[in-house]
Amino acid sequence: MCLLRMGVSSQGWLRPLGRSVMAVVPPFNFITLHYAYFIATSLICSVIFFGASNPFRSVSYADALFMCVSAITGAGLNTVDLSSLNNFQQAVLFVLLMLGHAIFISIPVLFVRKRAFESRFKQISKKLAHDREPRHASDIDIPLTVADSTVAHMQPSRTDAGHDPKAPGLTESTPVENPDHAIGDDSTQWAGDDDQITIGVRSRSHHHSHRVFPMVGIGARPDLNNHPRDATPNHLSIREKDDIPRLKDMIQGTQKYFASRGLISRNSQFHGLSPEERERLGGVEYKAVSVLTVIVALYWLMFLIIGMIGIGGWLEASHPDIPRKNGLSPFWTGAFFAVSAFVNSGMSLLDANMVALQTNVYPLLTMGLLILAGNTLYPCFLRFIIWTLRRISPGRPGWETWKITLDFILDHPRRVYTNLFPRRHTWYLLGTIIVLNGIDWAGFEILAIGNKEIEQLPTGYRVLDGLFQALAVRSGGFYVVTISELRQGLLVLYVLMMYVSAFPVLVTMRNTNIYEERSLGIYAHDDSETEAEGQNKPGVFIRLVRHHLLGRQDVSTTEASRSYFVHQQLRSQLSHDIWWIALAVLFISIAESPHFKHDPVSYSTFNIIFEVVSAYGCVGVSVGFPGKNSSFCGAWHTISKLILAAVALRGRHRGLPVAIDQAVMLPSDSLAWAEEEDAALRREKTRAWGVDRMPVGAA
Repeated sequence: MCLLRMGVSSQGWLRPLGRSVMAVVPPFNFITLHYAYFIATSLICSVIFFGASNPFRSVSYADALFMCVSAITGAGLNTVDLSSLNNFQQAVLFVLLMLGHAIFISIPVLFVRKRAFESRFKQISKKLAHDREPRHASDIDIPLTVADSTVAHMQPSRTDAGHDPKAPGLTESTPVENPDHAIGDDSTQWAGDDDQITIGVRSRSHHHSHRVFPMVGIGARPDLNNHPRDATPNHLSIREKDDIPRLKDMIQGTQKYFASRGLISRNSQFHGLSPEERERLGGVEYKAVSVLTVIVALYWLMFLIIGMIGIGGWLEASHPDIPRKNGLSPFWTGAFFAVSAFVNSGMSLLDANMVALQTNVYPLLTMGLLILAGNTLYPCFLRFIIWTLRRISPGRPGWETWKITLDFILDHPRRVYTNLFPRRHTWYLLGTIIVLNGIDWAGFEILAIGNKEIEQLPTGYRVLDGLFQALAVRSGGFYVVTISELRQGLLVLYVLMMYVSAFPVLVTMRNTNIYEERSLGIYAHDDSETEAEGQNKPGVFIRLVRHHLLGRQDVSTTEASRSYFVHQQLRSQLSHDIWWIALAVLFISIAESPHFKHDPVSYSTFNIIFEVVSAYGCVGVSVGFPGKNSSFCGAWHTISKLILAAVALRGRHRGLPVAIDQAVMLPSDSLAWAEEEDAALRREKTRAWGVDRMPVGAA
């Protein structure tokens, strides 16, 4: 009896302790695994890098850690001259550049999702085989399997109070939660269906959502989750398929991929599907993920190999004297250039970076192409490759599955990959990048007037150098002219461009997220095609004033509703970034106060801001320090270097999906449930809005 009381007593204080610990530990999702990978890899490689110093301790551990973090995050800043490192240390940085590249990291994600689909199909096959077997009396008491439980929950409950079978809402196949099911009593029952399982790691219960490190993402509500346990049945209602109102952004397009009467709404949300149709949709998605895994892997390998051979071979054949002045192998220097350009790091084995190659057309154009292909225009390049494969596909029988798969990838790219966008958004991304790079290019050429260092270049090379610098300053990190010698106005422009470097891809990624509305807790209105005539609508100007200035969410058009998501994400991202940059500048300025007293020009606040923004944007451009070939941060105190390393680590993760993103989730029934509920909530909001806007006396 005493032992029993002791056990109860221990559970009494262990549970609060466990809750306290769980409140401090971040949840296991895609972003936390991403952080863990970067931190663990940096720490391990920094020890190796430090131990390989020759002579020993010629590079301090703080510098070793900073260099490893800078390489894997793509920040590109260096506190020591790379030419002074031995070949092994240079090889460590070379490997880290590739290990931290976004395209490389996306390949294991695709592979894991592919294996998850295969595992899920095996479970479905086993269940079907089990259902075909004759049932014996002994089978009655066997509890439901995970798959059986899922199918049971996919059936609508017409007996629940408040649910009208004829009420508009979800289709008959819509999953409705059984409120009597005690999910908390069986921790393993939903283990295979939790939407927060990103790379094979289980999610914790939503009761632990109030955390010190919630990791919910920019602009996302921390109390939202895709799991059915977090919803209430009164959000849902049942309706017949024949009563579905045709909305502007809804089409019955599933027949292109499989036979179904389901609907496809904005951001490629499939809803109105039965469990069997969901399984067929999973089969199409599996083929798309499988094909994309091969395409992305070949894309990454081919650009790296061609780039290394091209730049390395050119440097070996044309200008071997340039790297040999730094005691380097020409081919190795060129290969390092190519990899650094493709991963958008900006690290260079040459002390003068690209200044020594400012009058050479081939390396400037080739590295400029690698910069675009590896980051800013990667979604555009990838979609163009897939579109080309679809166009050249033979029309002969036997290629139908291949065509359907490519069509699915092109029509619904965000269901399978984070950095592949629909056609319209891809064109917007391309246009945005052209405009931003054009501004940088024009700024370089205009503000170079009167700059002796730039004006001494021939006109053709000056234009080419301006183009390359425009491509590099937003993410590439290289420089063809001494940055500190540029005009102050151009440096301010570069700070702004480095800050917004990730925004075009970031905003496009979040605006095309399938669960964008769920993550923000805001659902767009849908205008029906047969809108009643004669209704008094506010003008475009009034709607914009209400939406942008007053912050009203009750916008009156679908387009304005969609623009609200972009506005919300941008506002949240800007406020979130400012805090990191402002605090980093503050602490570094305090730490560098002794240096500022002796050299206020070199340690000016603007130079510190420039370095911090470059690290946070993972760019790598630096104003440098007089008498040193390393970045400006190489002359800082140790604590400042560690702060800047943390800034680079945080900046590397600002453009990534957190958890509520189809492209980083494993397939599960709760994802299907989330799509169905989103559609119901949007229709409910549309109906409510339609009642509110009815003219007086209409009802």
